[in-house]
Amino acid sequence: MKHKIFIAIISVVIILTGIYLYKDREIIALKTGTTPPLQWDDPYENDEEPIQLTAQNQTLSNPDVHLTEVYYLPQSKKLQFGLWYRKKNYQPNQTANIPDRIFQVTIQDTQGQIFNDDTVMKTEGIFDEFQRRSISIDLDHLENQGTIEVTVSLIAQDGTTITPLESASFKVTIS
Repeated sequence: MKHKIFIAIISVVIILTGIYLYKDREIIALKTGTTPPLQWDDPYENDEEPIQLTAQNQTLSNPDVHLTEVYYLPQSKKLQFGLWYRKKNYQPNQTANIPDRIFQVTIQDTQGQIFNDDTVMKTEGIFDEFQRRSISIDLDHLENQGTIEVTVSLIAQDGTTITPLESASFKVTIS
């Protein structure tokens, strides 16, 4: 009897793991780098070669988010990366003025110029949400100047006023 219960429990675990892996296969591929988190303005003319600016994923705290490698599309003049987080940790909350967008990403170059005009494509999984982020920025003038700073902020929004609640930053070297 114990043998049958053990086999039944193992079977259920294997089935649930298979369902999770099947349902989240796109997010898993994006998080592991198997699929780059790129967005194309025209998917039929995506012959542009992306430049990888970072070598590995980043983990930020406060807010607790993860970021994929950062890519730059030199012809489109866009910085692109993926951002993912646990859905249970960050939910839109209209009573707390947390909008559907939840996070704002800004980039600051060495001259202090701020870029925050981004496009977001969301992919929802069972436990996580993955966002492909694309920010318009021309990095050609920064080639010899070193770094840009990427800031991810959990935001509250009252009308058109956006207030960062928590922020975390990291630097990306431009070479």
